[in-house]
Amino acid sequence: MSAPAASVPAGRALPFDDPRWSFSGPGTAPVRRAATLEVRAERGADLFAMPGFHEAAAVPSLSRPVSGDHTVWTRVAVTGGAFGDAGGIVVHGADGWFKVCVERTRAGGWAVVTVVSRPASDEAAGPALAGPAAELLVTREGGRHAVFCREDPAGAWRFVRTHLGPAGGGVRVGLFAQAPFSEACTAVFTGARLAPVALADRR
Repeated sequence: MSAPAASVPAGRALPFDDPRWSFSGPGTAPVRRAATLEVRAERGADLFAMPGFHEAAAVPSLSRPVSGDHTVWTRVAVTGGAFGDAGGIVVHGADGWFKVCVERTRAGGWAVVTVVSRPASDEAAGPALAGPAAELLVTREGGRHAVFCREDPAGAWRFVRTHLGPAGGGVRVGLFAQAPFSEACTAVFTGARLAPVALADRR
């Protein structure tokens, strides 16, 4: 499934030096410029909740509140050499969270990976990527959330998954890096945008 680039609303830019962003999590504060954000994760930084297998509760994240239906997207490039090194978008609601990221796979390649946690984590591997960079998009209409990605900035958006998430009230949308098993990982974000509407076609 894919969505043409023209179907994504223009939205507005989200400068990373806007004071409505706030930092949370372990590690040092990210490097922020208007058009570029660099987030560095140290060893062990991760969000995952599977009791008896792997549990981690914090990643370095620059986040901001978003209310109502919306579509948010950004490009992320990841510098990391170990399985699990990743960077992407995390959305926190009243009853849990979900994340979509560009992640290093066990085989040494790169893929789009999603995790939905309400409260236990449901993990899924999405499209394989040619390298450690992609645009990620999250769109919300009521309680329905959908995730898309694309490698070519002028290309079509590829559908990744849809799921039920927070249906009412606001959420916090964050940009994060993680390094669950390595010494460190860095994620660089550019071109963040927000539109106050959901995509008309989420498949």
